[in-house]
Amino acid sequence: MSIKRKNNGSHVVAIHISQLIKNRRKQLSITQTELAKQSSLTPAAISQFESGTRKPSFDTLSNLADALKVTTDYLLGKRRENYDDLLADPKVSVMFKGMMELPEKDKEMMFEFYQFLRTRKDDAGIQEAELSAS
Repeated sequence: MSIKRKNNGSHVVAIHISQLIKNRRKQLSITQTELAKQSSLTPAAISQFESGTRKPSFDTLSNLADALKVTTDYLLGKRRENYDDLLADPKVSVMFKGMMELPEKDKEMMFEFYQFLRTRKDDAGIQEAELSAS
């Protein structure tokens, strides 16, 4: 299934649902087997969806979206990942709802912690690259 999506308003890029599924799975750092378990499918089905040899049914697409923590619209290429996709992740949804009730000082502390985690992740990536180069 090829989807056309405008990129930067200037040209059209064809994106396949197979690429969206595979890219999102890799973003979440999960294997095909893990995705299969989380979406009540077989690893073979996930492999076929990612290779483009098989297309998911609507029910399967819904299960995949839940497991990948995005909306079906994202997997169909109707739009890029956004706020709605963040809320598709139950843990993130609970965090956002809880954060809205926090005092401003605590929100600032949460933001600082987020920045710390991002920096730590970026530093780990740099260290891995340095190890690979040596």
